[in-house]
Amino acid sequence: MNDTPQDAWFYSREGERIGPVTFADLQIKASEAALNPRLDMVWTHGMAEWKSAGEIEGLFERRNAPAPTESLAPAADPYSPPQQESPENFMAKEGEWPGARRRSFLIATLIFPFVWAFGFAAAAPFLGGRFGPEIMGFAAIGMNFIPFIVGLYFGLQRLVNLGMSRWWYLGNFVPILNFWVGYRCFACPAGYAYHKKLDGAGVFLAIVYWLLIAIVLLAVAAVVALMLGAIGSPEIQEQVREAIRAMNAPKP
Repeated sequence: MNDTPQDAWFYSREGERIGPVTFADLQIKASEAALNPRLDMVWTHGMAEWKSAGEIEGLFERRNAPAPTESLAPAADPYSPPQQESPENFMAKEGEWPGARRRSFLIATLIFPFVWAFGFAAAAPFLGGRFGPEIMGFAAIGMNFIPFIVGLYFGLQRLVNLGMSRWWYLGNFVPILNFWVGYRCFACPAGYAYHKKLDGAGVFLAIVYWLLIAIVLLAVAAVVALMLGAIGSPEIQEQVREAIRAMNAPKP
């Protein structure tokens, strides 16, 4: 007669058969890691053969696999913004900027008025004899507007070339602000509103520009001081007043 209880369990550990024990004892060993679910074998009455301990239902505590945690890092953005060009690349594209370049502006505003006035004065005797003094009087009025129109056009186009709005041209009629607008048009290279960098020619022209502004301001201050009697002798002051009156006197 077999004295082994029907609920007795046997297990093998490292090749050694151990038992009988209760199922509760096996559970304790499993919880204490004294039973290997893959290497140790288990058997009880009713089983055709030994099975690995991990195959016995309820012997080991089943633990659900942890749910994959979502990464807090933002998903990779497939869009990569375009890289901004360096100031050197901007300046290298000077010929690609619209509007009037620095050289064209300087010629149109500084050289053209003198060339135009000289040419018209040289041609006036010939034209006067051909069309008469009355027509030449009207022509002279219209001709005097040509340098202004050319300067206006190139001034607006120069602002476009700098990357500025054409409305900045009105700054030429605002004291102090007109110095800043004139500086940009006179010295700065194409696209300066974007890259904010002077080239070699721009540095030279900037020095010349501000020196001229300083000289003009000093000259105006000296004339005002002479007229108000702050400096100089009465004779010099009178000569200055005479020169100013002569400049403002209507021509015959």
